[in-house]
Amino acid sequence: MSPHSNDLAMRHAVEKLLYIDARATPRTGSGRVQLDWAGPQQQAFQAMLVTCLMSSTTTPHPVEHPKRCLSGIQGYLNAIISRPEGLEIHTNTACRIASRLMPVLYDGGRVAGIPGLRFLNHNKRRLRLVHLPTGARVDLIDSHTSSWYTVRDMRRTFHRETEWHDKPNIDRLWDNDELTDEEDAHAQLWAHRTCTPLHSAIMTRAMSLWYKSDIYPHWLPPGDGTAYPRLAWETSGKRPGAAQIGELLTTSAILVPGADFQPQSLHEGLIALDDGRIRLTSTHYAEPD
Repeated sequence: MSPHSNDLAMRHAVEKLLYIDARATPRTGSGRVQLDWAGPQQQAFQAMLVTCLMSSTTTPHPVEHPKRCLSGIQGYLNAIISRPEGLEIHTNTACRIASRLMPVLYDGGRVAGIPGLRFLNHNKRRLRLVHLPTGARVDLIDSHTSSWYTVRDMRRTFHRETEWHDKPNIDRLWDNDELTDEEDAHAQLWAHRTCTPLHSAIMTRAMSLWYKSDIYPHWLPPGDGTAYPRLAWETSGKRPGAAQIGELLTTSAILVPGADFQPQSLHEGLIALDDGRIRLTSTHYAEPD
C-alpha cells in the first residue's frame, strides 16, 4: 500500500473515531496525521479544560456552575481539533458554549467558568477566546450558521446567550482586561504537572470517549496511596471498560504518541506518558432486563 493510501486510511480512521472530516484532519508538512499540536502553555489550558468538562453530580468541579453548565457542554459538541494556533471546538451552539465557559463571580466570591478566559473577537462563524494566564487559544466554531447568517447575527446571538451574566448575583469576570484576584486564587488549575500532557491529549480525544464509546468519565482524586489522578466511569452492555479505553488511547488510530497502558483487570489500568500517570477505572453494572 502506498504512503498516500496509508495516510488516507489513517485520516478515515480518525474521522470515524473523532468525527473530524478526513479532509480537515491536522497533518504535518510531510502529510502525516498529527492530533496534538499544543505546546506547554496550551497543554496546561487543555489539561484544565478536560478536568472541567469531565465531572459528575457527585464530584463537581470547583469552578462548576450551580446548574452544571460545564459538565453538560459535551452534549453540544461536534468535533474537537488541536491545531498549531490553538484548540478548535466545533458545535451548533458556539455562543451558548462561550457563555458557559467564560468566568463569572457569584455572590459569596465563588468563581464559575474557566478562570482567566477572555473573549477576543468573532466573525459570523467563529468566536475567538484566549486564556490570559497561559496565552492559550480556543476557538468555538458554529457549524449551524447558514449562508445568510452575518457577523451582526453572531453578535446578537452572543449578547442574548450571555444575558444571564447580568443577573444581580453575578459579575462578569471576563469583562476585565487582567486576571482578577478571585481567578488567580485558582492558579493551581492551570499549573503544569507531570500528567499535564496526558490530560491535554485526552481533551483532544474526548469525542471518542463521549460519542463513540458512549461513556461519561469524571475525574477523582488519587487513591490507594498514589499521586495518580483517576478517570472513572460506569459501563454496561457494549460500553468499554478501562482496558478497552487504555488500548484505544495507546494502540488505535488516535493513539497518544509515546503513551503506554498497563492493564490490571478489565476495569482497572494505568496509562503513562513520560513521567505522567493516570489511573483508568470503570465500574460495571448490569442493565435491567
